[in-house]
Amino acid sequence: MRLKLGKLERKLLEEIIFKKLGEKRRDVIVKPRFGEDASVIKTWSGDMVVAAMDPITGSGSMLGWLAVNVNANDVAVMGGEPRWFSTTLLLPENAEVEEIKRITSEIHLAAKKLGVAVITGHSEITPGIMNPIIVGHMLGKLVSKKPIRSSDARAGDLIIMVKTAGIEGTAILSTDFAEILKDKVSEKILERAKRFYRRISVVEDALKLAKRNICRSMHDPTEGGVLGGVYEVAEASKLSFILYENKIPIAAETRIICNALNCDPLRLIASGALIASIPEENLKKAKRIIPSLRVIGRFRHRRMGNVLVRSDGSEEKIKDEIRDELWRLIEEFKLR
Repeated sequence: MRLKLGKLERKLLEEIIFKKLGEKRRDVIVKPRFGEDASVIKTWSGDMVVAAMDPITGSGSMLGWLAVNVNANDVAVMGGEPRWFSTTLLLPENAEVEEIKRITSEIHLAAKKLGVAVITGHSEITPGIMNPIIVGHMLGKLVSKKPIRSSDARAGDLIIMVKTAGIEGTAILSTDFAEILKDKVSEKILERAKRFYRRISVVEDALKLAKRNICRSMHDPTEGGVLGGVYEVAEASKLSFILYENKIPIAAETRIICNALNCDPLRLIASGALIASIPEENLKKAKRIIPSLRVIGRFRHRRMGNVLVRSDGSEEKIKDEIRDELWRLIEEFKLR
């Protein structure tokens, strides 16, 4: 069976990975499962610690910055305050010292900005790889009343979103696809899009909501974009959803670049956006905390099915996991 680029399919996760999780321990409060961003463990002192791990593989730029922020996001959406970061840095045989300096500087600056300490790691020159790979591991202390799980959404909850679709994807496309885009998109747009790397963190907004017990669930939509993130929450919660394309905010830079590459911004890797499910009665309170948030849909009973209402009024049925547009473009243009 030939596997596709990107995350393993849910079927493989459930049939292989999730059946081999070592010892069953009572101090593991939230264990690995489809749709969850992180896990939670209870320490001997009674504190709850949130743990997340993610690699950076689809980007050729700002790897250190992304590694810290993407893992911090996963901790924050479960109600944890990111505090301790570890990393494994694998470099190809042709790597130079300047590349190591750049990546570690990015890690340092991102960690400092979030108040996170880098506590351990490993770095090596690795045979058989073409590009640098970073695997990050973030730990944080739970600051919400209880872990905020993707699987806790309920039918009737509003789906809210903070910031715009495809933020990380826009940044990656503007840098890694610059040669392809240079005759299709203005330099001004590409330069603005490159600055989207600075929009990757959702920690501040996620913790504002977490500390006030506003959300039933939160999620950091990465691979598969906003659409993939909502799908994962629905599947984890045994629900379905209805989403409205014309209510999902998309930055002009994202729209222009996606149009040039013929890709769907709703399916484009979306670190930097925050999605959450909230009871309708909590909407006013949520808007007081984050005035810019948008309601983009609603979770429903599973039997109703997943529906994306396009801007022209047509309905797209979503039956399967969402494959990220970035991986499709990498394959199409043979960039890896």
